[in-house]
Amino acid sequence: KIKPKQSKILRKKGYQIIMWDVLSKDYDSNTSPEKCLENVINNTSQGSIIVFHDSLKAQNNLEYSLPKAITFLKNKGFKVKRVGG
Repeated sequence: KIKPKQSKILRKKGYQIIMWDVLSKDYDSNTSPEKCLENVINNTSQGSIIVFHDSLKAQNNLEYSLPKAITFLKNKGFKVKRVGG
């Protein structure tokens, strides 16, 4: 989350703020790997930024859904790129 005042200060300093619009919910223990993949596939559109987490809590969902999501999206003509970290 970012407040408008924070955003303004960062932009004045030359930073570009990039926000996400699709949350895989890979971190949620109540979300199955299949549902995690479904969250991505059903909510991604051109220009989307998808959030996956590199953490132990997300590991099972991430290992299952990320490769499948990438393959699915590439087959639909999307370009997949890493943003940040």
